[in-house]
Amino acid sequence: MAQKFIGVTLPIRLGQTGMFDQSTTVIQQVRSNFKNLILTKKGERVGQPELGCNLWKILFEPLTEETLENARLAVVEAVDRWLPFIELTDFQITKTDDENIISITCLYRFRNNPNVTDQVTILTTALGAPSVAFPVEPVTTQTEVERVNNQVKNARRIRRLN
Repeated sequence: MAQKFIGVTLPIRLGQTGMFDQSTTVIQQVRSNFKNLILTKKGERVGQPELGCNLWKILFEPLTEETLENARLAVVEAVDRWLPFIELTDFQITKTDDENIISITCLYRFRNNPNVTDQVTILTTALGAPSVAFPVEPVTTQTEVERVNNQVKNARRIRRLN
């Protein structure tokens, strides 16, 4: 039986089937949709000028409590409007003043199946290039959340060394 594909994943790259890399699970596709939503500027998408997130507008602002709250509100607003089938359950913003980096970690669950949770981490830098890190598998327990957080910390350390 042929493998059933749900959608195209981001970033767009050549897949093993000769087509674009595609998702085979709902969780993979939701992660890709989350990434697309957060990395898209409002007004950038032709025909859907309201699609996206205003996270880009705060990248060059001073890292004050107000700026961090605006970042949270931008992500919450975008998710509520464009991904209504997920519910944000935890939202953590941390800042690194010396490197001007904001790290936003969103833990979410599916509204129709609250036992399935996942996590997305968004890193923004002074260079204005947000990136999104995803865990390899869905996060379902607190221990797994801690494991994923450690993976993100290790990835940051490796990036600093390069």
